[in-house]
Amino acid sequence: MSQFELKARLGKGAVSGESRKHWADQKKNNMFVVFIFAVLGIVIGVIENEIRWKGLSELWDASGISRLLKIGILVTSIITFTFLYKYYEACINLKRLCGVYLPPGVSIHSLKGAGIFTDFLFDCFLMLPQPLPGMDFQVVIWNKGLGRDTVYSIDSILVCVMAIRFMLLPKFYGECISDLSSDAAIAFARFNKITIDGTFIVKYLIADSLSMVSVLFIIQVAIFAYAMMVFERPTDNHALAVYPNCVWLVIITMTTVGYGDVYPTTLLGRIVAVMASIVAVIMLAITINLVISKLTLSRAESKVLEVIDKIELTKDAKLKAAIVIQRWYKAYKDYFENIRNATSKSGYMMIADLRSQERKNLDLKETVMSNLPLLEAINSFDSANASAKQACLQMDVPELVGNLASKALKQEERVDRLVEQATEIHRLVEQIQASRGGGLSDPSLLAGRCPGRCGVKKLKRSLGLKCRLG
Repeated sequence: MSQFELKARLGKGAVSGESRKHWADQKKNNMFVVFIFAVLGIVIGVIENEIRWKGLSELWDASGISRLLKIGILVTSIITFTFLYKYYEACINLKRLCGVYLPPGVSIHSLKGAGIFTDFLFDCFLMLPQPLPGMDFQVVIWNKGLGRDTVYSIDSILVCVMAIRFMLLPKFYGECISDLSSDAAIAFARFNKITIDGTFIVKYLIADSLSMVSVLFIIQVAIFAYAMMVFERPTDNHALAVYPNCVWLVIITMTTVGYGDVYPTTLLGRIVAVMASIVAVIMLAITINLVISKLTLSRAESKVLEVIDKIELTKDAKLKAAIVIQRWYKAYKDYFENIRNATSKSGYMMIADLRSQERKNLDLKETVMSNLPLLEAINSFDSANASAKQACLQMDVPELVGNLASKALKQEERVDRLVEQATEIHRLVEQIQASRGGGLSDPSLLAGRCPGRCGVKKLKRSLGLKCRLG
């Protein structure tokens, strides 16, 4: 669709949601094809690299199969570039449908006008590294750890570099899996001055999804382990010539354990280990943040736990109170048992107790309160009761404050409405006064000023006087 066709349709009002839906679907489908063929190119490159290495190690000619697989990689790259071009064409047409005037076609000026020129260059750069037919030469790298050179095939290095195509994963997720590219999400993001780009999608992926972080960790382990194997197997380090051992080394490195049973000896292998360590630090911080956020209680969960704690503390206080009553009764009973035993000794006639009732009560209190188990029970009950009251205050005070604030806000709204009504009444009174040529004696009304909150009663009295005079 050309720029002039879009202008004509915009002028006629014929551009509907169908056109936008068409280009949105094209954008989504093109990104799906781009990602699938980009990953397919990586898979074919790995197969070609392994077949060529096996041919070299077993001394058989694998050049024919390697050439065919390189052609397959080139074909997938051409398909990827084609659909990548269509993807950005859909992006430009969607901008045109939003009313942005852009040059026709997909050009540098239209890409810059749409604000996606940098993204286009970056995506094209991701597709460039790849083994090409006819390009088969050796790269010699000096390894200080070995004290000698290590010879690599350029195809092996390019296959490892092709892993940067996985940087298309955030864009693929945003376009084809999630609703981040929907009209509602884009409109809301523009309202908040936010651009839904690759950086935003990466934050979305790793901010709240522990499963997605796990998937990214697995992808990183697979890539770093294969690169480690490719860079270490041309040497005499036979332990790292096997892929499972490389996976073990990368996992131990990324989890910051580092047993040291196997380690890289080449320069490129050590660079891979350093990159894995740096990525591991970032992933570990993200994982810790996710775990903390998942274990943090929500407001409703915290409220439920507070209620449960309050119930438990209340039960504990009731139990301690029952123990206090039980021990007090036992001490009281023991006191009267001792009195009864003292007055019923056989063979003697005891003198009657001539103490007053008040004195007897004081003696009873001193005897009971000197009971050690009873004092321990009272102290335990005091602490339990204080804890229960504190829990009730922590629960009730914020709720009471919130209710009071809400009621105060409602009262303010009522007062504002009353002031508005008083102002309206004052205006009507002025109109009546002007139409009848006088009648009210309130100086504030004659001066044309609003009586305000304090003059509401005076205004009512004046209105009542006016009605009676009428």
